[in-house]
Amino acid sequence: MSSFNVDFAVDIKTAYLQGRYEKLLEQAQNFLDSEVIRQSRPFVPFVQGTLANTVVIEEPGSIVYVQPYARRQYYGDSFTFTKTFHPDAGARWIDRAKAAHLADWRRGVEAILKGGNA
Repeated sequence: MSSFNVDFAVDIKTAYLQGRYEKLLEQAQNFLDSEVIRQSRPFVPFVQGTLANTVVIEEPGSIVYVQPYARRQYYGDSFTFTKTFHPDAGARWIDRAKAAHLADWRRGVEAILKGGNA
C-alpha cells in the first residue's frame, strides 16, 4: 500500500483568538479570585476584623492575607477560634470554602469562558 503527503496551510487569525481568550481567562481568574475571598470570609477568624479585611490579590491566582500572624492562624488546627462574629471561623479557611463552594466557582468560570457572565 502506498501513501502520500499533502501539504496545506490554514490562515487563522491567532491574534484575534489569543486576545479574545486572554481577556476571557483574565475575567475568569478575576472572578475566581474575588469569589474565593468573598466566600472564604465567613471561615476567616474574626475578632476585630483585621485579618479578614487585609486580604489582597497579590497577582492573579495568588491571594495573600498580609497580617504577620495569618500563616499561624491558617494552619492553626489546635487553636480555639472565637465564633462570635464568624460562627464557621477556623483554620484552613480557603480549603473549607473550597469544599463548600467549588461547584459554584466552576460554574462561574465556565460561564465566563463560554462568553457569558458568572
